[in-house]
Amino acid sequence: MAIISESKLWKKKLGDWVINPYVGCEHGCKHCYCPAMPGVKFTNGGRSQREWGEYILPKENIIARLEHELKTFDPNKNATKWGKGIILLSFLTDCYSPIESKLKLTRQILKLVLEAGHTVRIQTRSALVERDFDILERFPEQVLLGTSLPYLDDKLARALEPKATAPSRRLKMLHNAVGRGIPVYVAIAPVMPFHSLSVVEEVLQEVAPLNPREVFSEVLNPMDDNVNMMNEAMAQAGRGERVSEFYKANEWVRWTYEYLYNAYLIGHKLNCNFICWPSPHSVKSPLSDQQKQWLLTWLPA
Repeated sequence: MAIISESKLWKKKLGDWVINPYVGCEHGCKHCYCPAMPGVKFTNGGRSQREWGEYILPKENIIARLEHELKTFDPNKNATKWGKGIILLSFLTDCYSPIESKLKLTRQILKLVLEAGHTVRIQTRSALVERDFDILERFPEQVLLGTSLPYLDDKLARALEPKATAPSRRLKMLHNAVGRGIPVYVAIAPVMPFHSLSVVEEVLQEVAPLNPREVFSEVLNPMDDNVNMMNEAMAQAGRGERVSEFYKANEWVRWTYEYLYNAYLIGHKLNCNFICWPSPHSVKSPLSDQQKQWLLTWLPA
């Protein structure tokens, strides 16, 4: 299996290629749908979705294999007008899980890929990426560093993202990156259905001064057992919100449209390059034809 894999993430304008240094993730986010994806299920030794956060498996000989692939790798092969041949680090794992502080696979990968002249988008929920700012600041034209900030509530994050860096610290990491001349983007994802638009506006107000290249936003993707896991985590934290209440009938379709449309307007007012990702399944009744057409403008033809 190739280390640099073709990716369908071009549909979200995130890139055409992806490198996942690890199988699994130590952050254990309850909302995560990655453990239900084939790329994890077929390579994690049969571990269940509820074991997400309890294992991480480094890919065998990944550095040597990557060095070999880079000799002939052409990022423009199969590049789309949305993805533009960008390599994403990472999708099915967080390339800055705690184990990375010891193994330094991501650091080695970054040096190899950037020195070979390729463009990289980094997506992480960890401030550990600051360790590699010495590399990233050397390639400002080839790097875009991003983190997920669906909200700024550190207590909520401890329940739903138990081993990830707190949102307030992630925000500080973005400030530190901009101070070093490293371009950044923000993913307001996944948006919690029990949150009002004011939560998203708070995030946008905080990140707008950083002049992020993009603000990507995606609503929660219910898959396999993640909604139940979120409900349980919220209850254990003494919180009353229940995620499952928002996925009855077609109400989530209306909520998806209302959130994305109004968040886009706020982002536009703050001069943020706001990019929406509506699930194709959300483009259906009970929305009006005009509402459906607006959602379709964000999906690939």
